[in-house]
Amino acid sequence: MKEWAVIVDEALGGGAIGLLPTDTVYGLAAALDSEDGIAALYALKGRPRSQPCQVLVYHPARLEEALAPLDPRTRDAARALLPGPATCLVPDPAGRFAAAGGDAPGSVGVRAPRFEGPLTGVELFLVATSANDPGGPDPARLDQVPRRIRDAVGLEVDAGDLPGTASAVIDLREVAAGGPARLLRPGPDPEAVAAALAPLGIAVVHPG
Repeated sequence: MKEWAVIVDEALGGGAIGLLPTDTVYGLAAALDSEDGIAALYALKGRPRSQPCQVLVYHPARLEEALAPLDPRTRDAARALLPGPATCLVPDPAGRFAAAGGDAPGSVGVRAPRFEGPLTGVELFLVATSANDPGGPDPARLDQVPRRIRDAVGLEVDAGDLPGTASAVIDLREVAAGGPARLLRPGPDPEAVAAALAPLGIAVVHPG
């Protein structure tokens, strides 16, 4: 029997949409390099193409590849938070992840779950968003995913009950110039975000 990582790579690499677990909630995902898959993901979610998605990374080597172009300070900040229940908004200087950038290319939200098991072998970079209706509750179980979404995806991976609180979103784009990290969404443990960045001398501020 094929391992889940191989199944995910083959299905999503072929243009399918997957319903995949993270360390927080279930998400919809398509391969970064599949234009058809990304278009189908946006249509199924009911999300305007102008709105960015995150880039979801399971494989440790792919995470290092995603962070490699960053300046050392931003890279260290992202490494302090990832893998983990965080989405790090960082520069995308080469435009590698422009397909996930919506109408504001040049930045990307990198999401790497702290996740054990076969999915850590998934090689693809994925474009992802939570598997809910826009504005709806984040699904902690597959049976909380709207039926219209479950009926339309080409692949489901069931990891049982998840924590159910969406990841923190941390804007690290000012860090290179000595600025703070901006906590745009608190996630499951805002204090853990501050604690992870404190040894680097990076303050965390809460906009608004």
